[in-house]
Amino acid sequence: MFEMIKNSAPFLGLCNQTRNHLASASEPFRVHKGTVLQSANQPWSKVYLLNRGLVRMYYADLDGNEHNKRFFMDSDFFWPVTHALRTQPTGFFIETLTETEGYFWQFDAFQSSFSNDYEWLTFSHVWMEKLLEAKLTRERQWLQLTASERYIQFCQHSPKLAARLPAHQVASYIGITPVSLSRLKKHLIVNI
Repeated sequence: MFEMIKNSAPFLGLCNQTRNHLASASEPFRVHKGTVLQSANQPWSKVYLLNRGLVRMYYADLDGNEHNKRFFMDSDFFWPVTHALRTQPTGFFIETLTETEGYFWQFDAFQSSFSNDYEWLTFSHVWMEKLLEAKLTRERQWLQLTASERYIQFCQHSPKLAARLPAHQVASYIGITPVSLSRLKKHLIVNI
């Protein structure tokens, strides 16, 4: 466990002292499919590193329809990057789609594991940039691409994820119904 955490990609640029503290402060978890890791009406207080599994982040609209926002799978790392996510209800859920295992930290324990403020600021800045880039890319795709183009990009950029997700989850992510996704796939196969 200790070496897996210390050698995980998100932590490789950190000093040994910080990586050791992170490994010591982590707690293993193993949960069943359908476990809610984050509820929409709560602030997000945990940091996650997945060893294996498939997790989704989604919103529920006023009618109870679910809209997938993001997915995480084996070796992914996700955490409440902004202050607002840690102090206010998030408005979204994080739920496991398969049996999932990995490690988690309470946010305060995670942040206090860093050896100094500079290392923390550098680490968090990198993740804020990644989050902003992902959000801007997703917004551009929603506004400028057709459903077919969004599906093709999703499959090209995330082939392992596309292969593991049920069709209804993919459909929700690209903003169409499962029936529309089925038709879209048939159309793409015919025209290839």
